[in-house]
Amino acid sequence: MASKIPPPSSNVTKDTGRAAALNKALDDKSTKEKGKKSVIDPLRDPSTYTQDELNEMMKEGEVPSSFNEDNLIKFVVGEITWAELTGLTMQEAYSFAEVAYNLFEQGKYDQAQTIVEGLVISNPYDGYFHGLLGAIYGRKGMHEEAQEEYSIAIDLDPTNLSAYVNRAEIFLQHGDIEKALRDLKKAIDLDPKGEKPFGVRARALAAATASVLEEALKQSGVDIDKAAKEPRKSSGGGGGGKSSGKPKKK
Repeated sequence: MASKIPPPSSNVTKDTGRAAALNKALDDKSTKEKGKKSVIDPLRDPSTYTQDELNEMMKEGEVPSSFNEDNLIKFVVGEITWAELTGLTMQEAYSFAEVAYNLFEQGKYDQAQTIVEGLVISNPYDGYFHGLLGAIYGRKGMHEEAQEEYSIAIDLDPTNLSAYVNRAEIFLQHGDIEKALRDLKKAIDLDPKGEKPFGVRARALAAATASVLEEALKQSGVDIDKAAKEPRKSSGGGGGGKSSGKPKKK
């Protein structure tokens, strides 16, 4: 099942700063909230906050000085992200991603999903977060959602090797051989020497898929050697494959 993904690369780890606090809270399930509940909800659409809630966040110190009127306007018109508005640095975001990745590896998919969905909302243009969310969805059997996240990850970063391979696995599981082989070819092209784990995986999947197709053709009575020597007939139609379309950004 499409599910593996490299761990985040960052100088900040799960044992640093805000991520350490998050990790501790996750490990200690008996921890109870002290004082007033935070207004900020990482899974909530930022555009739904009322002016009173925004004022309360600033009053309670939940957001830094970057949360000002000028930046709020920039956020509304799409010039900055929610993370930039609230002062979440990329190092902190990747430290959260490491917490989520560790939970993912431990099989705690729901907790990992909650964190990464928040990261995707905060940093919608980071391909790694979309790829990690796709891996989590894949493990949970949410294949349509996983495919969409991998597609977004690839759209944001066309060199995302793991996203191509993981999406290809989903295509294979659903019998979409043509799309799967296209993704695997792209992955192999990105790692021509087979030096990376996902490049090796792509080659193995491509070989296995070719073997299965060859066996299926033989069982159907097709002479493979003869078919390979015969020139292909022009379809005249300019290609009949359907485009999967560009995924919508979240």
